Amino acid sequence: MATPQYELSDPPSDAISAIKFAPASLQLLVASWDKNVYLYDTSESGGRLLRTYQHRAPVLDVCFGDNDDDAYTTGLDWDVRRWVPSPLS
Repeated sequence: MATPQYELSDPPSDAISAIKFAPASLQLLVASWDKNVYLYDTSESGGRLLRTYQHRAPVLDVCFGDNDDDAYTTGLDWDVRRWVPSPLS
């Protein structure tokens, strides 16, 4: 069985430091050295960008909480942040 591959249509502008899939959907969190966290919907071709969340410094890691409604991010700004990544309507 082939492993799915995703090419993001609107990727970060700098290196990607971490990626995590949501526990209950095809949403993808991406941490980047461009100081942003990106939320993508990978159920569509090209991984549609849903939202971004900005840090003051490069973002090193991301993870979802118990469900798709909580995300945690950390970066070189020494912050660990909780983010509610529900997409904009």
